[in-house]
Amino acid sequence: MDSARKTPDDKLLSPALSDEESSVREREKRPRRQSDPSFSLAQRIESKLLTATALLSKLEPHDPRARLLSIAVMRGDEALLDGILAELATPQTPSRRSR
Repeated sequence: MDSARKTPDDKLLSPALSDEESSVREREKRPRRQSDPSFSLAQRIESKLLTATALLSKLEPHDPRARLLSIAVMRGDEALLDGILAELATPQTPSRRSR
């Protein structure tokens, strides 16, 4: 049978698939929200919830970050709050797309 699978020709592969041209991008440096070490866990979360609700009132209702932020507030999820608050603290650039 001549219909056996053949290995692809290297010339037909896309340049993006070539191992020689791949690279790793560095992560963007995002500002980290520093918490006061004298705060208890409840005080720290309460502070983040107050900040989040204030930001939530300023966001457009159709902004996907607003929905995510409201979920984080409802759950009291500190990690999610930290991530969204850090994202909102950085200025949005035209190349960054929200999903």
